[in-house]
Amino acid sequence: MNTPPTMQALRVHHFDGPDAWRLESVATPALAADQLLVRVLASGISFVDLLLARGGYQVKPDLPMTPGTEFCGQIAEVGAAVAGDWHRGQIVAGTAFGGTWAEYVLASPQAVVALPEYSEPALASDLGITGATAVHALEGRARVQPGETVLVLGAAGGVGLACIQVAKASGARVIASASSADKRALCARTGADATIDSRDAHWRETLRTLAPQGVDVVVDTVGGHMSELAFRSLAWNGRHLVIGFAAGDIPALKTNLALLKGASLMGVDIRQFPLKEPQAAQANLQRTGALFAQGQLRPHVAASVAFQDWRQAIALAQDPQTVGKVVMHW
Repeated sequence: MNTPPTMQALRVHHFDGPDAWRLESVATPALAADQLLVRVLASGISFVDLLLARGGYQVKPDLPMTPGTEFCGQIAEVGAAVAGDWHRGQIVAGTAFGGTWAEYVLASPQAVVALPEYSEPALASDLGITGATAVHALEGRARVQPGETVLVLGAAGGVGLACIQVAKASGARVIASASSADKRALCARTGADATIDSRDAHWRETLRTLAPQGVDVVVDTVGGHMSELAFRSLAWNGRHLVIGFAAGDIPALKTNLALLKGASLMGVDIRQFPLKEPQAAQANLQRTGALFAQGQLRPHVAASVAFQDWRQAIALAQDPQTVGKVVMHW
């Protein structure tokens, strides 16, 4: 495998939207001794990627920049300091803070997991952020136990679907909340034991019939008014996992609710996790890869689009009717 001196990359020149994005030729990144150079086979489009590309994320990168935070690829070059642990041609999935919407990306060995050579890149490209977030949330933060009940808000999103699968792998019962019949059907096929229409005015009453004693864990990717309703539905010693705010509004909770329920509000930040707890984050990614290899974590890909047709991919990713992950491939 000969690494070319230049590569194609989708770059953002201004934070004004896709009209300021270009698929262009740039220098292939230079490898450091403690890094891997990975030839990207597929890279997903996440909510965070789009925020980053529009300058709306909490960390604003310098321009021009290449977005993309998760990938599946094949190792093209191995740094001298890590040559004993990795080899060229190995299939890996992982994450980087930007740069994966390109033909090659530099990766830290701690931020990738080796996969079976038969792994499908479009599916595996979802593991580094989406899959790892679900594992970190449910196994690392909530420490979900067999027989517990997990409520997933925004269950038909990438993280929501992954959380359904991780919760089921842990032996939990899953109730999935989603906004359309198609999305709820997908949640059921993914493993949810019951589903709720998130647009139903009687949403909480329906939940109460499904979990009369309350739910043990809430996975909250939505925010907005749903957060308080879900927190009020926790059982004693319940855990509410804050992952994102897809609804756009950051809710405020009355702290007496936590007191009355003996409940915990837990943040799940997959970006800071490897910075604060590098060894735990590495173990979390290995666990994510193991669940994938065992067939217990299988991301739902709505579409796999060639990088040359990136405008179509971005449009699909932003379409609220799209159910599942949109992936770009070379």
